[in-house]
Amino acid sequence: MRIGELKNKDMQVYRQQSKIEALKAAKKKAEYLVEALGKRLGDVIRIVEPQESAGYPRYFAAQSNVSSSQAEAYDAFRTIKLNYSMLVRFEIK
Repeated sequence: MRIGELKNKDMQVYRQQSKIEALKAAKKKAEYLVEALGKRLGDVIRIVEPQESAGYPRYFAAQSNVSSSQAEAYDAFRTIKLNYSMLVRFEIK
């Protein structure tokens, strides 16, 4: 089964939350890596958000656990999976 489009009225909010969580994860990882070197994490120097591939936005990555024999129940269950990554450059003190 091919799904042409999935929408959610709060999609913009979900995208923003996902990007914020990606930034927090980048900071947490950077903190423990520089601490292993005996240094401290400084200010953010740069944030780069990778571009989504043209013609195939990430929110089209949909998954379902419904088999074709349960097609009538398919409308009741849909998962829209968002996946974001951020490239963050920090100052090391």
